[in-house]
Amino acid sequence: MFSNILIAVDGSESASKAFHRSVYLAEKCNSKLDLAHVVQCEVGGDSANTFDMIEELKDKAMKMLEEYRAEAAKNNVPIQIVIMQGDPAKVIIELAKAKSYDLIIMGTRGRSSFKELLIGSVSQKVMHHASCPVMVVR
Repeated sequence: MFSNILIAVDGSESASKAFHRSVYLAEKCNSKLDLAHVVQCEVGGDSANTFDMIEELKDKAMKMLEEYRAEAAKNNVPIQIVIMQGDPAKVIIELAKAKSYDLIIMGTRGRSSFKELLIGSVSQKVMHHASCPVMVVR
């Protein structure tokens, strides 16, 4: 059914719930999981401080993803880790298309409708533009 799944996490509680659901699904469907985090750096410029900050964010992301990988390993579910940089929705959509995922699983931060209208929602954008089904977990 779902043999190739992308899980997008951002460190939020809903992302953690999405991760746990994906591990459960992978166990039941014998799926391959890729766990992705997109580092979004809105600071402009190309100074050494900006590059240092991006590297620090990537290091934090790697620690988080390694913890998830260890947790999945307890259930005998292997995970590949992907860390990318850019606009989260755009990167997730492009990654899903490039790697032909069967399903994307991600959390939602649960913003109010008004806030989503003003600033948009990563999960909303992914749901509307992804080339595969998207499961959003609250």
